[in-house]
Amino acid sequence: MISLLLIPAMVGVSFSQGLLSLGASLFLTGLFIGASTPISFSILSKMFPKRTGMFLGIFNTAPSVAQFVGTYVSGVLASEYNWHLVYYLWILLNLSLAILIWFFIKPTKTQTESSPINLKTVKNLLSNKALLYFLLPFVAHSVCAFSSLAMNPLYMVEVYRLDLTQTATIYGVTRFFGLFGSFIGGFLSDRYSKTKLLLVSLTASAVCMYVFVALPFGPWTFGILSLQAIAINLFFPTIYSMIVRLTPLSTRGKAQGLYNSVAFTIGGVAPYIMGVIIDVSSFQQAFMFPLLVAVIGILWLSVLVLKSYPQKTV
Repeated sequence: MISLLLIPAMVGVSFSQGLLSLGASLFLTGLFIGASTPISFSILSKMFPKRTGMFLGIFNTAPSVAQFVGTYVSGVLASEYNWHLVYYLWILLNLSLAILIWFFIKPTKTQTESSPINLKTVKNLLSNKALLYFLLPFVAHSVCAFSSLAMNPLYMVEVYRLDLTQTATIYGVTRFFGLFGSFIGGFLSDRYSKTKLLLVSLTASAVCMYVFVALPFGPWTFGILSLQAIAINLFFPTIYSMIVRLTPLSTRGKAQGLYNSVAFTIGGVAPYIMGVIIDVSSFQQAFMFPLLVAVIGILWLSVLVLKSYPQKTV
């Protein structure tokens, strides 16, 4: 269903003639893509209750591969032809995916009755202090991740003066290394302290962002972006594995949806805030915003690690 809804949204992006229509179409695209994440992770947590982190890590390698292939292919098509052709290609691929899902993936019935979405369910989620304690680090990580995803390529074009194909190639290849972060996060989150893994991930992401901006373009840029992709992707299977540990099966999907909606909404605004700062100051000053948010998240996670809270996740 979500795959089919994505098609008119991407058609709207391709045919947009102004910022208003483009913004509305991108909003719908993000809305439908975002809806697939909690559904997928909820299904995986039900299918693999004992090794949830490992399988969430394997599943999370898909975005890394997609960013590698998609960024490179999109960059080449856009530079050689036009942006419209890029979206036409993704529409065809999405339609093919919907057909494959329809014929090969059969609907399954959950063995546990799910609680309905109502005010009481939302209050129960908001009253889960252990769950809410990790929302701030997730927001901080989302701000870093969205800022890097949106602004790193722009920085490479505007400051490093690379052309579109060079930027797409470098950024696409380095994002591919994120799949190693997904594997590592998924494997370690089943065996070690999730809180400490989140702290390592957020700290490494912030350090890589700072070094990327502080140093001029060189061979080290490839290594910095690769390490950043690994650090960013290490966070996702770890935080989702923690949500699995902190929530019952009946509200797990809703908890993941709540986390995603809050963190991704705030994280999605971060590139706009950076754009405003760039207009009045510079790129270097703009990157201080996500770094400041990351520092707040790092300090909060450090407190949780020192207090060993909650005990069952350490």
